Amino acid sequence: MSLNPTWTKEDSLTYAVELDGRRVDLRYEASGFQSGWAVYTGDELVERCSELMQARGLALAIASKGQ
Repeated sequence: MSLNPTWTKEDSLTYAVELDGRRVDLRYEASGFQSGWAVYTGDELVERCSELMQARGLALAIASKGQ
């Protein structure tokens, strides 16, 4: 069991965190004034966040809980 998350930057609009075999993706979705970062587990949208740091925190929390 790894206690250290591994962050990867796939491109400037896509990131992922992996922790203990669980992966959570962050994707920037441009849609006018509603643009922001979407947090996904697999193909399921968990939440949209306006700021990258907010999305990173949420992704890490999800990966840590194993949801």
